[in-house]
Amino acid sequence: MITIYDFNGMNEAGQADAVFTAGVFVDDRDDEGMKVQLCRLHSFYVEVYYDPASNKITRYRSFKSAGQLAPYVKLN
Repeated sequence: MITIYDFNGMNEAGQADAVFTAGVFVDDRDDEGMKVQLCRLHSFYVEVYYDPASNKITRYRSFKSAGQLAPYVKLN
């Protein structure tokens, strides 16, 4: 099982492989022109930042804190 420390130590290709083979999609959101997908990867979360203008993933951001999930809470 991969840990958040293992994930953070990987290069971008390794992070992409980990997210897209073992990650479970949770939700998505828009953030200043970026599309952000939230995935759960074992005991932590990873946000995948995608830039539609360039059609590229620009970064991966991992976290464990439930407080970081606030942008995904949708209030009516």
